[in-house]
Amino acid sequence: MIKQKVNKRRHLRFPPDEWEMALIQCSEVPVDDNSFRPEISALVMEESRAGCGLVVLERQASHRLKPGDRCSVKVARLGVVQAEVRWINIVDDGIARVGLHYIE
Repeated sequence: MIKQKVNKRRHLRFPPDEWEMALIQCSEVPVDDNSFRPEISALVMEESRAGCGLVVLERQASHRLKPGDRCSVKVARLGVVQAEVRWINIVDDGIARVGLHYIE
C-alpha cells in the first residue's frame, strides 16, 4: 500500500526569480516606504501570498530575529509589508533559513 503525501499548506508556493532579494527591518515599524531602514538582506527561496522563505547569514538571524518577532520586509519590487517570523533553521555553518508570514 502506497501512502500519498497530503499537502496541508493553505497557499500555493512558487519559486522566485533568480537572485531575488528581500530587505528586513527588525527595529521600529516604519510608517511608510520612505522611513524603511533595512538591517538584513536575504535571498528569497520561496514565496506565497501569505509569506516567504529566506536565506540569511546566521549571525544576522540569531542576533536580530526570533520566532514571534514582528518586522518589516520588502521583497523584490513589492512595497514594505509587516511580517511575523514563524521559524528559523540553521542549515549550514553560517547560513540560516527564515520563514516570514505577512501580517497585512
